[in-house]
Formats: sequence, C-alpha cells, structure tokens
Amino acid sequence: MMRASKFVLSFLLMAGLGLMGSAAGPEAPDGDDSSEVWAQGSQQSAGAGLPDVPPTPPSDGERKPGGSLNGNQPNGPSCLDTQPPLTALTPENVAGYTLSDQPTFWFYMPYTPGEILKGEFSLMTKEETQRLYRTSFELPETPGWVSISWPDSADVNLAEGEYYHWYVNLYCTGNETTKPDLKINGWVLRLARTPEREQQIEAASDVIWYDAIALLAGQLQGDSPAPTTLQQDWAELLESVKLGDLASVPVVGPVEVMEE
Repeated sequence: MMRASKFVLSFLLMAGLGLMGSAAGPEAPDGDDSSEVWAQGSQQSAGAGLPDVPPTPPSDGERKPGGSLNGNQPNGPSCLDTQPPLTALTPENVAGYTLSDQPTFWFYMPYTPGEILKGEFSLMTKEETQRLYRTSFELPETPGWVSISWPDSADVNLAEGEYYHWYVNLYCTGNETTKPDLKINGWVLRLARTPEREQQIEAASDVIWYDAIALLAGQLQGDSPAPTTLQQDWAELLESVKLGDLASVPVVGPVEVMEE
C-alpha cells in the first residue's frame, strides 16, 4: 500500500508542476480542468480529490530538539540525553496535511513521569499573532509513541487552507525556571475532506499525514499483538519519513492533559 501511495504522490507532484506551468498560457476551453490552478495548497483542482504540490511551510520546524541536553539549565538538572531523543512523528520538513478540524499529533517520548516535571503543547496561527490553544500535560508511565490532542471543550477548530504552528516543550524534574529544557515544533495544514482523500487515509498513504498516522497508531495501541499487515504498514509509513528505526517502539497512547 505504501508503494502505491508513493507512486500516486509522485504523479501528483508532476501533474501539479504541469498545472503551474500552464497557468500563464492561453485559457483552456470550457470544461478543460487543466486550466485550473490551486490558489492555495489546500484547494483542489476541478475533478481531482487529491492534494496538489504541497505549499511550502512558512518556516522550518524542528522534529528533534537542538543543542545540548545536559546542563542547559543553570538552576537544576536537565533532561537525560536519550537515544533516540524526543521526536515528532512527522515528515522530515515537520509539516503535514490533515482533514480534521481537531487533529491528533504523535511524538516519540523517551521519558517517564519521574523525569519530566511537565510538558506543554500549544497551537499558534501562521503569523504567530494569536495563540489558539495551550495546555500542560503529564506523561504516561511507559516511554514510547504518545499522542496529544485538544478536547472539544477547547472550542478550537482548524480552518481549511491555513497553516498552523504547533509547539511541544518539556520541563525536566528540578527545572525551576520558566524556560523549557527541550523544544520541538512543526506545522499542520487542513485540507477539504473528499472521498479520494479519505481513501488515502484508509490505504495508509503518507499524503494526508496526520490522519494516516492517527489511524494506524490507534489500531496499534493495546497489549494484543497487531496483525502483521498493520505492523508492516506502520513500519513503511515511518520508513518513508526516515524514522524506520522507531518502528518497533511501543504505541502507548495519549498523554494526560492537566486542568489549568
């Protein structure tokens, strides 16, 4: 399924470049969809239900923390230097699509509650002019893949065609400052829901990234052994973004959001 999805994505990229090149040419006859060009990355050209060439995120994200982990807080111990480190489950450019107005985000969390004082998740508008949501959270008992989402009561919904900037900060046990020890961040862009895009999610395609990950990870949670085909889809999806070395990490589930 992953090989098929990669072929579809390559075809779409080539087709999208062709559309961009034809935008300045003469108008096509009525009914010719080739004259349609997406004004924004989330819009779909007529007759196509799949994403076109992905729009460039406003800036680069950080899938893993940068800098030194040990001793970066002068007033207390910092987080242990783990290998692999805290890692966002995203494409390499730390940006991805969703069809959901309230998507779920997944991260490799190498720490236990005793090692982390608290974590913070926040969501900003693209221009960083407004913080839409922020919450503190506690870690599950077991290190592994953990998820973060916001409750319906938060009344935060992503608009179609807009990039949003998410952040995850970790404060280690003993940190008495207001500065986090570890920071990662990335981007999410919501697309309009179509049957074709929903089929991509069901096929474990890497195009609608956040939703495909959430679907597979949800099926992998629990103590029962997952079907071999599901494990293969998961491994191939992680391999497609160069995180294949984390394919055997247990899928733990959601963090515990703290009331504020």
